[in-house]
Amino acid sequence: MIPQSGADMTLRSFGRFYLPLIATSYLLTATNPLLAAALARTSDPATSLAGYGVAFALIGVIYAPMLVVQQVTAQRLLSVGDITRVRRYTWMIGLGLSALAALMAFTPVGVFVFREIVGVRDAILDEALSAMSALWPVPILTGIRALHQGRLVAGHRTQPIAWATGVRTTVLAVVAFALTTSPAGAWLGAVAFTTGLAAEALLVTFSRAPTPQVPELTDTEREGEDRLFSFSTPLMLNVMLWWSTPLIINSVLARTPEPDCSIAAFTVVEAVAWFLTAPVGQLQHASLALVDRREAHARVRMFAGGLAVSVTFLLGILAIPDLREFILWTGFRLDPSLLEPAGLAFPVAALYPALYGHRQYYQGLYVRAGCTGLIGRSAVLRVVVILAAAPLLLGPMGENGARLGVTLAVVGLVAEAIFLEIMARLRALPLLDEVRGRATATELRSPA
Repeated sequence: MIPQSGADMTLRSFGRFYLPLIATSYLLTATNPLLAAALARTSDPATSLAGYGVAFALIGVIYAPMLVVQQVTAQRLLSVGDITRVRRYTWMIGLGLSALAALMAFTPVGVFVFREIVGVRDAILDEALSAMSALWPVPILTGIRALHQGRLVAGHRTQPIAWATGVRTTVLAVVAFALTTSPAGAWLGAVAFTTGLAAEALLVTFSRAPTPQVPELTDTEREGEDRLFSFSTPLMLNVMLWWSTPLIINSVLARTPEPDCSIAAFTVVEAVAWFLTAPVGQLQHASLALVDRREAHARVRMFAGGLAVSVTFLLGILAIPDLREFILWTGFRLDPSLLEPAGLAFPVAALYPALYGHRQYYQGLYVRAGCTGLIGRSAVLRVVVILAAAPLLLGPMGENGARLGVTLAVVGLVAEAIFLEIMARLRALPLLDEVRGRATATELRSPA
């Protein structure tokens, strides 16, 4: 039995709750290295990798608002026990965003965005448009998946999430490598990704979970809980800016002396680095589901911090040149022109787990405390810092696009981590104490 509050959490109970989420993250982030490995085996690997990387960055920005559905669903079930409005919101926004993605895929709007805004040309542009023609259903599929994943997290049933993600990764791998013998290029990656996501969404939809018991709300509290749009908008902004980061960085790399190699090498580094960072990727669920008071925060953060340090050490091993070259050559068959620049970026990428784990944990804490506006502000700060650093670093680091891209990502995460830590002490934890105090007072007033 998993405790309802992290204040009673033991390492064993934390493991029972979180290990399926680690498996989910690994299976989810295996998507990128699997697709990169398949694309690296096409007839023109650099162009295929670059085209898919750019297209996926754009579809990531488009479907990003749907990712907040998971947290909003879990929070609504834990606070009011009903997600009817969230379900309607998911279908409405998801279908609208898929229509926008289709516009990018099948009309001159996509050509304008890729050529004039992102800055890619010629073969990379053609590959990116080809990939978009298979990626356009992703937003609505993501929304359906997130809705039911949030329902499962709130019910403390994380195992079905892991199983569904495993099926998704298996389907994706089978489709991707089955198509490597065809002249598919970036379209290969897009078809595999969309097919795997559809399988995952179907499985979590039919997975059952208990509805959490929630206390009776006063009229004032219920009115506040009905402000779904104001609660979720900062979260939407946050994920849109998160998924816009690769697009921004690719846009910077498109202006380096060798854009094809820069974007392709950066795509491979990101695929491997985020796969190894996977164990900390679900820490927002730990803080959201388990932290309801300051004591719980201290205990769950201790477990989360230990996990982040361990994963940072794991990724740091790739700073060893012989090991990382073996992995990059064996897994991706990288051309020597991509192998060296990709390898030199890994020592910087070793900072991802600590910074990303901190970000995920505190964002879940802010959602539980109800101060989602601070999450939106932290995301804006991170992107502003990246945009400010890009022209300063483009000159001295432009010859190695992969290392430039990873450095920009790390600089933004450092700024965000500082902001989240400060505001947690000033706002989020006091709000959590206030909510807990009201709940305790209500319990004391209630008749036995």
